[in-house]
Amino acid sequence: MPKSMFQADRYHMTMGNFALSGYADLGEGVNLADVEATFYSAFRKLPFAPCVGHERLVEYLTHIGIDAPRIRFLKNDRAGLERVAELLENTRFEGIVRAVKPGTIMFPREPFADITGPFALAQLSEVKFEHAFDIPMTVASRALEMRLAAGDRWLTDFSLRRNGEVDRAVDVARYAYIGGFNDTSNMEAGFLLDQFPVGTMAHYLVQSFIGVQEIDSVTGRQKHFEQICFERWLDAHPNGTTLLLDTISVPLGIIHAIAAAKSSSIRRVAFKACRIDTKPLGDWSVYVQSILDANDFSDVKIITSGDHDKESISEVVRMHPKSYGFGVGTKILSEVENVAGVIFKECLIGGHPTLKCSSMSKATLPGKLQVWRYSDKDGYFIGDMITTDDFDFSCPWANAYASEPLLCDFWINGSAVPVPSMQKQREFVMRQLKRFRDLYNYPVYIGRGLKTAIEMLSGFMNKDENEYSNIAIPVGLKEPKEG
Repeated sequence: MPKSMFQADRYHMTMGNFALSGYADLGEGVNLADVEATFYSAFRKLPFAPCVGHERLVEYLTHIGIDAPRIRFLKNDRAGLERVAELLENTRFEGIVRAVKPGTIMFPREPFADITGPFALAQLSEVKFEHAFDIPMTVASRALEMRLAAGDRWLTDFSLRRNGEVDRAVDVARYAYIGGFNDTSNMEAGFLLDQFPVGTMAHYLVQSFIGVQEIDSVTGRQKHFEQICFERWLDAHPNGTTLLLDTISVPLGIIHAIAAAKSSSIRRVAFKACRIDTKPLGDWSVYVQSILDANDFSDVKIITSGDHDKESISEVVRMHPKSYGFGVGTKILSEVENVAGVIFKECLIGGHPTLKCSSMSKATLPGKLQVWRYSDKDGYFIGDMITTDDFDFSCPWANAYASEPLLCDFWINGSAVPVPSMQKQREFVMRQLKRFRDLYNYPVYIGRGLKTAIEMLSGFMNKDENEYSNIAIPVGLKEPKEG
């Protein structure tokens, strides 16, 4: 599907068409379509998230033209969208986009990007911003939470088969890597990440040996088909491999794995790790470790998989600190409680600050915004403050030693600042991580000046001196409380 401004809701088109009409005259010959507007993006539904997806935004903003069939479709719309169709037929977006540095760890409600340009075109960018950042930041956030739970242990993306389609799966692997994962089982993503993917066997490989018969040369008895499979697999991978233990049961799996490894010195060297995919993962890890230790196989690593999320990883780490790593699939994206919830809201129109104030939970911020990150003399981040673009001297932290603005120019005059590689973004996330004492309880304040502006503007917007005596409101009717 071609990327273009056509990837928008119909209301973007109807508003653009209206803004270009005489009905949108704001006075003194000024038309809404041409008035400079600023819209900002933030997220609502994650505890924190590395801001990633910049390269997607560049791709979306580069492709805004609409082809002839879609132009005709617009013009034939029942509302008569000829004006916006003509605008999109002959335009190139020249607005200004600001964004935080790719990989910057951000918090709910903090503006991480904004766009300034003529109203008609700027508002058409809503879906582009939401699609550019929503899934990438969701995945990177989940990955970072799992990294915090796992500590220094290995994290692998196993999500390919659960993500619905290949491009989406590659994106998940990419942003999980930036968020703190070590590698992926996805071949295409491994190629793009310039690293070798990981993964050895599935349960059905073991199942496929069910009809194989072989006599044990020592006991003279028939070997179990799972042991035969493990022996053949170890022979085929003498430099090291991982055996999957729970095709039949974990107790039989670990017995057959050790028996296979003990059957020759080459197989013993090849047996580097085992994977458990059966719950309870913590209990089974302790069980398998005990058997490995009792048989002088303490060097064999234990990897667990199976619906892992940050809670299950924390539980395995608590019960079995020696755990080597975790394979994570469905809980990176396909089965998550919340996506980032990226918003795109108008904050400035024709030099006038504006906001949405009907709901406390969805209230937005007015004006040209900036986020200041404060640090102490030891270099640790101590808090963020959201302000208008001018510096706000009402710093709430007595131990503040330095501050830096996070939003900076990203797209000017049709070109973007180069986006760092995935490796560079990951390194940046990991460096920041060392400077946060507690990501889950990191303070974010609204600056005094911005808070005053919100109060004054909300009061102004809610003020209406008209009596509306001709509009009936039933006696005793109560306004619902915000849920």
